[in-house]
Amino acid sequence: MRESKYKQGHKSHKDEINSFTEWLKKRNYARDTIRAEGNYTALFLAWTVQQQTQVSEATYNDLLTYIDHCTNEGDNKSLINRKLSTIRKYYGYLQYTGMATKNPATGLFIKDKRQTVPSNLLSIEELTALYENYQVTDLRSQRNKTIIGLLTFQAITREEIEKLEINHVKLTSVKIEIPGGKHSNGRTLKLEPIQILSLHEYLTITRPEMIKGQGTYGTGRKPQSIDKDKAQQQLFISMHGSDNLKNSFLHLINGLRRDNPKLINAQQIRQSVISLWLKTKDLRTVQYMSGHKHVSSTERYQVNQLDDLQEALNQFHPLK
Repeated sequence: MRESKYKQGHKSHKDEINSFTEWLKKRNYARDTIRAEGNYTALFLAWTVQQQTQVSEATYNDLLTYIDHCTNEGDNKSLINRKLSTIRKYYGYLQYTGMATKNPATGLFIKDKRQTVPSNLLSIEELTALYENYQVTDLRSQRNKTIIGLLTFQAITREEIEKLEINHVKLTSVKIEIPGGKHSNGRTLKLEPIQILSLHEYLTITRPEMIKGQGTYGTGRKPQSIDKDKAQQQLFISMHGSDNLKNSFLHLINGLRRDNPKLINAQQIRQSVISLWLKTKDLRTVQYMSGHKHVSSTERYQVNQLDDLQEALNQFHPLK
């Protein structure tokens, strides 16, 4: 149902959406973000047609009506806020091109959006097992083992891994530089001794072989365009040479889940590592290591620590 609405909106407003997404590309938005912004814009433009509302003349009250529409469609607060963020960008684009004089979405969002406390965390033994039990049998699994190490020891996100370049790895000083982004700060983290051999083999043997075989690995999907110049610098690439690792991550996590069914996704690994850091390091140090821009993001994990303490107290000193 929703996919058909996306397609309908894209078909009816193809030129407007293409121009908007090109504008986003020039501002260096991530590929997945641009795709989502295009879909949300398609839905909004289709809605304005149904409401017989001129986009350039839409008002704050019109957007309140759109929020009601999204709520009736079953969208949660988080999704509606993402759609409103897209609308703000779209009107920013219209103002830039002179097609609108105001941005009715400025300052408009649904309040009381709560951050959830991380749960279902993995233990240090489970995290270590994810890395140590992963079997290397070919180029893909060698690359994946190196990525798993960065997930389980440095708590790096998928987006950060896609940004890593060869020169970010400092094997001589046993460190890795994590570039910052829209949602995280850059930082320099130490590498664990257990990672060094895998990283060295990946850099000197595995990656050169993957570069050599760019475009020769069939996936059964529509071939992706390959930026070979970018691949020469990017630390991790897919087996067919693409710089987009979304599908590679999906297969990697599915493989790890067979070893530990408790695993949900890469975010769960990151949350588990950060929670473990807080048991031995101070808050500001963990904020830096996690790349959190705000200390409140790190403080969420301390709530989990208090829950663990309360559980221990109940176990050993139960109230009579």
